[in-house]
Amino acid sequence: MNFININMTAAEEKNVYPIFTVRWLAVHALAIPTVFFLGSITAMQFIQR
Repeated sequence: MNFININMTAAEEKNVYPIFTVRWLAVHALAIPTVFFLGSITAMQFIQR
């Protein structure tokens, strides 16, 4: 009975997480150039000579 009450109070507390973290910076530092290069390579496929 007591165990359930502890879990419910823990679930009610909302943790506020920061948006910009080291992980966020690392993911976007890799993701943004990756999307750019994939778009560039895709565009190159349609170049007619």
